[in-house]
Amino acid sequence: KVLITSGTFAIEKMSEGEVAVPTMETNRVKLQSDGTLDKLKTRIVVRGDLQNKQSLEDKWSPTASFRSLKMFLAHAARLRVRVRQMDFIGAFLQAKVRSRVFIKMPAIYGELFPDLAAYCGIPVRLVKSMYGMSLSGKYWYQELQEYLLENGFEQSKVIACLFWRIFPDGSCVCLLDYVDDCLYFGTNDITLKHFEAQISARFDLTLMGQAHWYLSTRINQTANFDITLDQSRYCLSIIRRYLDSVGCPNVVREHTTPLPLDFVPTADDNSIDEATAEKLSSEFNLDFASCVGALIYLALSRIDIMHAVNKMAKYTRRPGRNHFNALIHVLRYLRDHAYLGITFYSDVERSPIHLMLRNSESVPELFKELFITFSDSSWNDDVDTGRSTGSYLISYMGGIVDHSSNMPDPVALSSAEAEYNEACLACMATNHMSMLLDELEGNKKPRLRIPLVLDSKSAIAMGNSFRDTKHTRHILRRFHYVREGVDSGRFKLFWIKTDDELADIGTKQTPGPRHSLLTNTLLVQVCDGMKRIKAAFARIVQYKRGDSV
Repeated sequence: KVLITSGTFAIEKMSEGEVAVPTMETNRVKLQSDGTLDKLKTRIVVRGDLQNKQSLEDKWSPTASFRSLKMFLAHAARLRVRVRQMDFIGAFLQAKVRSRVFIKMPAIYGELFPDLAAYCGIPVRLVKSMYGMSLSGKYWYQELQEYLLENGFEQSKVIACLFWRIFPDGSCVCLLDYVDDCLYFGTNDITLKHFEAQISARFDLTLMGQAHWYLSTRINQTANFDITLDQSRYCLSIIRRYLDSVGCPNVVREHTTPLPLDFVPTADDNSIDEATAEKLSSEFNLDFASCVGALIYLALSRIDIMHAVNKMAKYTRRPGRNHFNALIHVLRYLRDHAYLGITFYSDVERSPIHLMLRNSESVPELFKELFITFSDSSWNDDVDTGRSTGSYLISYMGGIVDHSSNMPDPVALSSAEAEYNEACLACMATNHMSMLLDELEGNKKPRLRIPLVLDSKSAIAMGNSFRDTKHTRHILRRFHYVREGVDSGRFKLFWIKTDDELADIGTKQTPGPRHSLLTNTLLVQVCDGMKRIKAAFARIVQYKRGDSV
């Protein structure tokens, strides 16, 4: 029905050299945010594997990244507004096809769907795009982009799927798009209603009210405008998919760290050949590469596992027995700590990160800063290459909007050099996020004196001075990005005690109490309805047995 009402097809004769692409039927189960059945969807789609792969047209279209989602939610918390959600119904079917494309649907579709009978069994030209087309995503993005720009919206130069419009009264509407799923907020109810009425008149969509679910992430907005996002349901699906298949018995003791403290990742533990790796995979009943890939996406919100995932990702080609055991340890840790998320605070001084800064002897003056970057490095900790593991965390409104655990290419000759190299990567990531923040705030000039916190006084001295010595002459020019940023006033370096260095969580495997302290500072325990129900039933059983509750 949607294919007909949207005017998708036109009966035209094909020119010489044109080919009609076949179609097929797809079926999909769609779930709600709580995991229950939402609906069953059936679509007629274009066969993507039979389309012309020689097309030189760029097929890329921008979508929201996870860091842009976190920045968007953090800014909404700062403005103390509710984030809402809209879903475009059959988005691709609402976009004009900007080239000549012919398809051919089987004649039997005409018997199953009488409205389509006139278009089945013959080549038809597409007026509107269909799902399965290699260019349908780009066409839909262009359709939405043109509408928003024509109606007074501005487009971000940092993230192309972010749009905003400032109205004469100073209020604004901001929108973040991921294909057919959009988050938006407005600072004034009247302008927000006006925007919703306008876009509803142009596109077929559903206004879903307050946002609860986006990019496999649960969004919870509290009464005081704090916003928490978590991937608990995705985490549980990983555990069911991989840990349950291993058949490991439940271990009574809680896993307090993502990796065993005595685990030293090394290539010496790799399987000798591919056959041995496949044998181990069958023995453990675990697809190592697939599991690590799933954990990489989970680590976008789970800062506590980013170091473990970084180490495991190095051995996906030929993992050895020690690597499999370490990966199972990560899964068991997630089983014991599934309900953790990131919170962005409307009042930044209430966040654990800023409470830590306020109580710090090193940098108590930073506890009111909205935008802070932490950088740290563990020198020469890779036994295979001698490279150092670095990490940075970018905090905005009391929550982490971007983070990384990485290994810079050059081998650092000292701990100060390792810290300095990682500070360069932290500055580059911070520069990207600050440009986005400047756009959201409407700043015409780049912000200055962005705090960059390190626990190495030697690295800070290298960043504050252009003096070259025999210990610094060999450092590649690109890593002096720190000096240039400090000299221009873009960044300001601060020293912090190692005990208060939050980025330490991404550089090494910290002991249980230290890891728990860092995790509790960076992440919050999220509430899960089913978990509360199970706990309530457990208390009822105890009460009926006469046990103390």
